[in-house]
Amino acid sequence: MPTPAKLVSAILFAALAWWVGHTIFIHVLPEGVRIGRFREILALGGLVIGWRYIGRIVSGPTNRGASITVSITAGIGGAAILLVLGLLLEGFRKMITESLDLRYAEVGEAASAWMEFLWRDAQMIATPLVMGTLFGGAILVGLVGGVVGRVTR
Repeated sequence: MPTPAKLVSAILFAALAWWVGHTIFIHVLPEGVRIGRFREILALGGLVIGWRYIGRIVSGPTNRGASITVSITAGIGGAAILLVLGLLLEGFRKMITESLDLRYAEVGEAASAWMEFLWRDAQMIATPLVMGTLFGGAILVGLVGGVVGRVTR
C-alpha cells in the first residue's frame, strides 16, 4: 500500500544513489572512463530499494511510523543492499561482455572471473568518501522517512 513514507524514502534514496554514482565517477574512476547510464541505473535501484525496503520499514507495521533506531537501521540496510546489488550486477555485466567476446572456454572460468570483477570493484569503491556518502546519506534517508511516517498518518 502506498504511504507518504514510502514515497519520500524512494525519492530520497534514488537521489542518494545517483549522487553516490556521481561520486564514484568523479572521485574513484580514472579520468576518461565512460560510464554510460551508470548513475541512472543506480538511481532506479535506489528508487526500488527505497520504496520496497526502507519505505516499508519506516512506515511501521500499522503505517504510523517507526522509531528512530528502526529508521536508522532501515537506512543502513538499504545502503548495504544497494552496495551488494550494484557490485553483483556490475561484475555480472563485465563477465557477460567478456563472455560474448569468447574469452572463456568453460562456465567455471566465467564464474571465477565474475567473482574477480566483483572483488576488484569492491576494493576500488571502498573509499571513505564513497562509503561515508552512501551510509551517511542512507541514515539520513531513513530518519527523514521515519519522521514522515510519524507525522503523516
